[in-house]
Amino acid sequence: MDQIINNNLALIRTSNRGDFANCIKHIKGLKSVLLTINKLALTDAEFNKVVQGCYTLKMSEKALYEAQTEKFKATYSANKFKALLQMVAITGAIKSASFEDLSYNERAKRVKSYEIAKQTGHYVNYPRVWVVGDLSIADFSRIKGHKPLALNYTSIASIFGMDVANQVFNDASSVGDSDHMLLNHTPAITISKYLSTKKDGLMPVVDVADLLYRASGRAKSPEYWQKTLRVLIEYDALPNIEAVSLGSAGLSIKGLRKNTKVLRLIDPTNATGNTDDEPLKIQAVYQYNFEKYIDDMQADISKRKADKVQQANDDKNDIVVTDEMLPF
Repeated sequence: MDQIINNNLALIRTSNRGDFANCIKHIKGLKSVLLTINKLALTDAEFNKVVQGCYTLKMSEKALYEAQTEKFKATYSANKFKALLQMVAITGAIKSASFEDLSYNERAKRVKSYEIAKQTGHYVNYPRVWVVGDLSIADFSRIKGHKPLALNYTSIASIFGMDVANQVFNDASSVGDSDHMLLNHTPAITISKYLSTKKDGLMPVVDVADLLYRASGRAKSPEYWQKTLRVLIEYDALPNIEAVSLGSAGLSIKGLRKNTKVLRLIDPTNATGNTDDEPLKIQAVYQYNFEKYIDDMQADISKRKADKVQQANDDKNDIVVTDEMLPF
């Protein structure tokens, strides 16, 4: 059963071509993160217990960072490690499991613990569950040529879709609703139309982030939208828009420094010709809620008890079901 993990380790150590080898070579720290995760999987992973048919590691991000080599930790901060871990999750080489992904026994264990905690006030902090995947089928083209940076759900869902965003940001240790935010369409449409009205078709990145903050109904914060923009820019997800500094582009805006990062519209005619007039909207994407799970489970138990009582009464009264009593 350890064959997949052994194959992963062999691939990390020997691969010399393709997108995987390119990423290992050019994204600093990535190889070390992949080696540590798969070495841990070889000794500590559970197979087919926590998530059916999968190798899983139950560890927090902090614990995974502490498991890295001393040389790695001397070079990279915990925040840099988190960015690298998120990059790996984008490829599918690892996936963060949701509560729904867990086996029945694992879900039941957490629900029971949560019920006890509600009564006693002593909560158990369950670690995240990481599914360790097959490196040979992971999609490293998604991160090729990019640098590690802090991600958020909105940006990754806009670039790669909800499935990829979920495998990066799912958290089976959470007992409440998430604050994951999903846009109804790419923000490039809103940004392009706005830039087309500005002189020279350009605007400082912080002002564009403020625009998205207001256009989304003031969801989250301007800082959240600045992070979203940084990720969209890094992953080339804003067609017809380029990010430049004023100085490097030979531009100037009164009151702004030459190193100010701005977004510039490449083709104004392409922006104004866009017929999609739907305003930018944002909606919350909720993770599984333990409270709802418990309510549903208790309702199911109550129904089964009521059915047993009814059946016992029917048997006691010798009620015989005839064809005329059936609804079909």
